[in-house]
Amino acid sequence: MAKPVFKLNTLLAKTDQLAPSFKTGITGYASFFKDKQGAFRGERRTYTANEGTVDIPGKRGNTLVITTVQEKLDYLVDSSKDYIDALFAQERTNSSGLAKADLVVDGIKFGSYTSLELLRLKSVLESSGLENMYAQIPVRSDAEEWDNSKDATYADREIFEQKKQELTNKTTEKEPYIIKDPNVEAALAAGKQLNYQPQMATKDTVKVLGEETFQRFSGEWSQKQRADVLRRRTKLVTAVVEALKVANDVEAVESDMTSVKLFGYLHGATI
Repeated sequence: MAKPVFKLNTLLAKTDQLAPSFKTGITGYASFFKDKQGAFRGERRTYTANEGTVDIPGKRGNTLVITTVQEKLDYLVDSSKDYIDALFAQERTNSSGLAKADLVVDGIKFGSYTSLELLRLKSVLESSGLENMYAQIPVRSDAEEWDNSKDATYADREIFEQKKQELTNKTTEKEPYIIKDPNVEAALAAGKQLNYQPQMATKDTVKVLGEETFQRFSGEWSQKQRADVLRRRTKLVTAVVEALKVANDVEAVESDMTSVKLFGYLHGATI
């Protein structure tokens, strides 16, 4: 099926209309990553009271992971497709007749781009708030052990879990008793009258009330994943600057730069 062909004025109208939404979306993502980190974390508590003990409902609870970093970024790729694709098609059309330069990063060839496309790409990478958004991605602590979650609640999602902790809930019961005094017993046996105040003491007895568990879950990225995406953004900016130095006039209409390529590389997917 042939791809639809748009006139330049249509592309201009489309990018003008979608640009504010794209920028607002990036800003919103950065804010969400910074202020809503609890949405990426979950935990489960269980408690079973032993027979004859008081139940403690407060020791039970289940907080679900609302979303994952990957789910948010996948939606970013999908929701930005119309804008990114139209944006670079506009620049490609605008620069018809200009020479183009290859854009290569880490041995990956993204395609050949005109100087105007490269300038626009540089602007997207530096001025749209992408760096700040990625810098705010919530991350798991490297000081803690995390494994891919096998919990059925989070099936087919990029959720990590810590080892389940199993705990015993105990209490100490105090039982009063009288300390025996052999001198008093001997005096009573001999029929003597005593003015005696018995000495009291308490005996501690540990009682098991129930069993409980605690487990933490996370939809956050690792420290390395966040560092890598920021590093790849920097390397891509450097490659764009280098490509701009050799770009010349060339005629083109459709751009090779798409939302899937741009964010696919930044997010570590296969191009």
